Amino acid sequence: MATRENLKGVFKKFDADGNGYVCVEELRKCFQSLGQDISMAEVQDIINSTDFDKDGKMNFEEFVAMVRLEEMKEKQENREAKLDLEFRKVFKEFDTNGDGTVTIDELKSVLQKMNENIPDEELQKMFQESDIDGDGRITFEEFKTMIEIRD
Repeated sequence: MATRENLKGVFKKFDADGNGYVCVEELRKCFQSLGQDISMAEVQDIINSTDFDKDGKMNFEEFVAMVRLEEMKEKQENREAKLDLEFRKVFKEFDTNGDGTVTIDELKSVLQKMNENIPDEELQKMFQESDIDGDGRITFEEFKTMIEIRD
């Protein structure tokens, strides 16, 4: 997480004309200097998202808010990526033949090995609810949805 002092230095670099604000053009040039091809409309959306005083430009406090918002988004994306990886590990345990899907027999077999004795009717119901496209196989996305609903 960037400190306010660090952010002040970055803000000054972004504020090319030194007027205490970062306008659309200045912010776009900064993104481009970082190798990001971004449209004026996208930059305006970024400014609008933290333009608390609605003056169409970004002051230092709004700049800090933008950076903090991006940091929070990045942390959330990292958490989601880690969770997705965990789901994939569990899915692989159920996908015993490695074909990228789980059949009801695979599900039943793995659950039995885990000493989870679910009655066939309940297992069938759970499987059918999870098999969204009704093809008799649970894909990773369907599996993930099934786990998320159960939690």
